[in-house]
Amino acid sequence: MDELARAQSELARTLGRARAGEDRALHDAVRERGEQLAHLLAGVVRLTRVHAPENHAFDAPVAELVRVLADLHVRLGTVHLVTVEDQTYVNDVRVRAEGKGGKDLGADLARHGVGGLSFHAALDDAAIRRLVRALAAAHAATAPRRALGEALGAAGLGSVELQGIFRFRTTGEEDGEASVRLPEAVAARMIALVSETFDNVGAGRVVNPLPLRRAVMEAIELGPASSAFWAPFRDTPPHAAHALEVAFVAILVGRAAGFAPRFLQDVGIAALLHDVGYLAPGVADDAAGLARHPVEGVRVVLRQKGFHEAKVRRLRAILEHHRDFAGPAGPPSPAGAILRLAEDYSNVVRLYGARVTRADALGAMLRAGGRLYHPALAQVLVNALGRHPPGTLLELADGRLARVAAPPESPARWEIPVVQHVDASTGAPAGPLLDLADGPAVRRVLPG
Repeated sequence: MDELARAQSELARTLGRARAGEDRALHDAVRERGEQLAHLLAGVVRLTRVHAPENHAFDAPVAELVRVLADLHVRLGTVHLVTVEDQTYVNDVRVRAEGKGGKDLGADLARHGVGGLSFHAALDDAAIRRLVRALAAAHAATAPRRALGEALGAAGLGSVELQGIFRFRTTGEEDGEASVRLPEAVAARMIALVSETFDNVGAGRVVNPLPLRRAVMEAIELGPASSAFWAPFRDTPPHAAHALEVAFVAILVGRAAGFAPRFLQDVGIAALLHDVGYLAPGVADDAAGLARHPVEGVRVVLRQKGFHEAKVRRLRAILEHHRDFAGPAGPPSPAGAILRLAEDYSNVVRLYGARVTRADALGAMLRAGGRLYHPALAQVLVNALGRHPPGTLLELADGRLARVAAPPESPARWEIPVVQHVDASTGAPAGPLLDLADGPAVRRVLPG
């Protein structure tokens, strides 16, 4: 097997694992409609070689293209059509492009320096014809992708975003770019996915869990103790930063409690979506509305077609993420109990972190075990975050200040954090990560 085939095979396995437990009806529908989208778009671009886009020969294929794109938008929100060498994907689902002209689409896009199209809105007949005309036009001699983007903007197609050329990276290849598997890249992609998902829900579209599952799965495989998953998410929308904080705590607790990867994926997706109910009308207006946001979040997730174990687990977690362990409704499901812990820990740190230490916050939560929280899971939270949870401000024996960068990698490291020095005047990170197993000792723990 050559290196290109190996890279393609690895991507196929990754996507297959990401879909484990997911709604097969959704996946199959995306594959079927995505295949139609790729073939139709390639076909109408090819048709411009003999007819102008205004010709009646375009009427039937353009009408079908409008219908298929609209159907995908209802199911997915933003539609990402991506070509990677000889393969085509729609929202991470590989579609069959062989034998019907779909492979030509990659070549037609590549002429303009484009590897994919993101459709942020459905297009009508006239818009499709303008898009086809732009794609069929001669490419610019310099900066062709930018030139095509300007042409689309002038044609009123600002909702169509152009992506660069994609290719498979072979094993051991180094080209100076960050790997998509680096924790920093995974976290950045999760932020983008949460923001896109909330935008789609706000626009009345359904939630697409497939790319969320893939990103969560990658985070699980990389390990939730990675420092990139616990650094402050600067310049990030607050709702997205909170969603990621809750997701990483939930994944950490679930993993430490011994739950299977498929369960962890569903808990991670639920954590990323747990506040989506705030987008419902009137929810953010008063306390009564705020209390409704779990139910409204469930309504959003229910719009995804079909029922299966993964969807039900996510529904229960979102519905129960504020349910007390000893409340009159009975204890939440395991996924709901984990999400309740993670949500409360994130909120306590956000609201009171300037006045109390993170260890104090954990102590208060541990004392509420059996009443607000599952007692065993509350202890798992303490064990997993360590004596000095990520973000804890420490004064070291040498007089410098540092923040804990990540949770302990093993029980043996429970009291020995990895830290990063901070500037005493600005609080900004300063220097590389430092393993306190090599000293200096911790003099005291500080709030903030």
